[in-house]
Amino acid sequence: MTGSDHRAALTDEVERFQAKVRELALAAVREVLEQELERKLAKRRSTRSSANAVERAEAAPPPPETPAPEPAVEDSAPKQPAAPPTKGGRVPWTRETIVSELASHMTSGTEIDAAFLTRHGPPGLVAAARRVFGRFEAAMNVAALHFSNLYPDGPPAKPGQALVAAAQSSPAFRSRRSR
Repeated sequence: MTGSDHRAALTDEVERFQAKVRELALAAVREVLEQELERKLAKRRSTRSSANAVERAEAAPPPPETPAPEPAVEDSAPKQPAAPPTKGGRVPWTRETIVSELASHMTSGTEIDAAFLTRHGPPGLVAAARRVFGRFEAAMNVAALHFSNLYPDGPPAKPGQALVAAAQSSPAFRSRRSR
């Protein structure tokens, strides 16, 4: 055998080795993905079965009671849809409640930061936004779309802002500023 024959044989052997490594790597990735999908499907099945059990328990007729009549007092603040609290006492966040809560924070006119909302906002809002939308910024984009649909002519004016805008547009204000 000459030197070129040894190189060709070595090159062929390296190519076979690389092909086998690729094949084994793809098989390992395929196995991991199948296990992950099975785990997610099993989790989804268990949550569906527990949700069905809860629905069946809720569908059972409650004992007959006469509820006390509620007063017909209207609050000036818009009401949030009340969701039943979970076992831990927390209200579950849905896509709609996350978007409406973030849009309501947008009416303040200040910049909304995930760190600030985590500390000072409703409990679990930022974590739920990340869980549902993948990133907090994506949730903010959807909330901004919702906000623009609610207020197509721009954000609502705050009560004090109309007076400030009127005062700034007056000629007397402009003459004082130019001095």
